[in-house]
Amino acid sequence: MIDRIHDVGYRALPRPRPRRWAPWPIARTALVVAMRRRSTRLAGAFAGFVAFGHAAVISGQVLVSRAADEAGAHEPVLGAASEIARSIVGRVHETLSVFLGVQMFVTALVLAIVAAPLVADDRRTRAFDLYLSRPLSLTDYAIGKLLVAASVPLATIVIPYMCLWLLAVGLAPGDVASNLFELFVPGLVAAVLSATVLASTILGASALGERGRTVGVAYLIGLVLTSALADALAESGYAWGGYLGLQRNVRTVADALLQVTSHGAMVKALLPIDTNPNALIAATVLVVLAAAGLAVLFARLRQEAAAG
Repeated sequence: MIDRIHDVGYRALPRPRPRRWAPWPIARTALVVAMRRRSTRLAGAFAGFVAFGHAAVISGQVLVSRAADEAGAHEPVLGAASEIARSIVGRVHETLSVFLGVQMFVTALVLAIVAAPLVADDRRTRAFDLYLSRPLSLTDYAIGKLLVAASVPLATIVIPYMCLWLLAVGLAPGDVASNLFELFVPGLVAAVLSATVLASTILGASALGERGRTVGVAYLIGLVLTSALADALAESGYAWGGYLGLQRNVRTVADALLQVTSHGAMVKALLPIDTNPNALIAATVLVVLAAAGLAVLFARLRQEAAAG
């Protein structure tokens, strides 16, 4: 016995493993699986391309504005021409608002690939029994899935918006940069609201289905159809119908917070810029949609837990 102890030696007593935050392993596993898909990387590259395009537009706007101000300070005629140039290329806060509206659709595409299977595939494979067999609550499970869904618009909307704003402030002259400082927080609120609505609604849709691919396609089709219906109703004189469109509501809130009164001729020629009359109603609709998505998610989780 003594020889055996001498051969083995003394070992430190095993220490208790540090307790991890329960939702994090769920979120990490889902993100790793999603990033292995080629479709996820392609959709993410497309979102980056859209952000890069808006960065190029903002750079051009700032440079045109700077050149116009310098020319207008010497010749009044050139000052009038500078105003015409601004009306064509638009201003920075207009581009930031357009970015939030355009990137919303691109982010919905990424979410349809990454977040649509989060709950639907667990329902199809009956994985809830495995999750709930551990010391894991429904809240921990929901938070883990929410972290995955929220990470997508955080990476495609919120962070790019901050980068675009920093680019504009870095290139703009002092007086223009001071005006842009006032728009950072309002624009960030619009970006976070858009990200919240997208993350919660895709999880609510995922909780209703059992196949991630079907949920993703249905989510995109529903988003496009409701936007088209909202535009058609608004153009027909039914102003209330415009609030059915998610993108119209996001644009309305973004324009109001970023103090956009009109858009440049170049933007109007490339994109249809339609908004709703009341920004407060549009923001309320977005909050209600976000709450509805979370309510559907938790209701479905309670139902699955009761059935298990």
